[in-house]
Amino acid sequence: MSTNTRIFYACQAVAIANMGTPSGNWGTQNMIHGVQQVGITTNFKLEQAFELGQIEIYQNIEGVPDVEVTLEKDIDGYPLMYLMASTGVVGTSNSGIVSRAKSRCDLRLGIFDESVNHTAAATTNGGAAEVEVYCSGMYISNLSYKMTTDGPFTESMTLAGNNKQWLTGANVFISSTMAHVFDGNDSPLGFGTAASPSGGIQVRQWFMVNESVLPQSIYGVVGSGVGNGYNAATNTNNVHLQSVNISTDFSRQELLELGFKNPYARPANFPIEVKCEIEAISTSGDFVSALQTGNPNLYNTIGSGDNTAQETIYVYLKAGMGFDLGNKNRLSSVSYGGGDAKGGNVTVTYSYSTFNAFDVYQVGHTSITNPYTGV
Repeated sequence: MSTNTRIFYACQAVAIANMGTPSGNWGTQNMIHGVQQVGITTNFKLEQAFELGQIEIYQNIEGVPDVEVTLEKDIDGYPLMYLMASTGVVGTSNSGIVSRAKSRCDLRLGIFDESVNHTAAATTNGGAAEVEVYCSGMYISNLSYKMTTDGPFTESMTLAGNNKQWLTGANVFISSTMAHVFDGNDSPLGFGTAASPSGGIQVRQWFMVNESVLPQSIYGVVGSGVGNGYNAATNTNNVHLQSVNISTDFSRQELLELGFKNPYARPANFPIEVKCEIEAISTSGDFVSALQTGNPNLYNTIGSGDNTAQETIYVYLKAGMGFDLGNKNRLSSVSYGGGDAKGGNVTVTYSYSTFNAFDVYQVGHTSITNPYTGV
């Protein structure tokens, strides 16, 4: 039992591993760096039964508990949580939303002595966590990436499962060896070679417009290839991006069976929609027409009679991370606004939608070749 009077950021540490990883295989590679917040919500599903003859409840039947863990981290060069939760940290050829949606993980939140500066300085319980929350057999439920001109880029992930335990003493997994990764000198990864990309915590200057593929429906984008939002001749951007937000919801379904209380699986409910919202400062307008007869440029094509075409979206960051939404994104809405009498700038927000197409590449942490740059 902890002697803390409170819990705050410096006395918490989070680890994640493939489901069923034994205690001896948990190590510093399982610790999540750059975590900004973590929350755990547990709901006990209750079903009421009543009967003729009395107003009082006959039985309040408890179903399987529903455990939800929400995490947010700065994108900092360390492995993304999505990769850690789906196929481990390194050395996997699995890729794409289907294989990662099927993977399960175990998560552990360690709580240490609040009186030390960092977890590596903890001495109670042999330097291990005093208290630990263990959530096993977790599935990825929601995922989002936010990249804006204001502040660090972030990754947010929600895990869903049905099992949570509170552990103390010798039962905790986050050992003193694992805790020593946070020793007061931990820093973001970066500043190296092409194989060890630079940038540290990713902020606006590390959004590589010249290595990304933007939708052609964004005014100013030229062509359909890598760097179509960038002018190499003048070393300037053709588009003044303000934010790029990518999100998806796996919409998991519990599959139940007679003989067991817990679900035997929680598969993703395909098709899975992947959304991308891109905001840019406008210099001339959005130049997206909405015509009853469709865009004449699409006549005699598969998009004949449509106003929008299928488009490619690929976002690349200096930390060696690529977010691939494939080549079948469609513009679902465009919003022109701002520029009010108080001096605000006009911005255009383009919202795109695709299905079942989302992959993440990270140099040093996935063995997959980037389909756009070959890296």
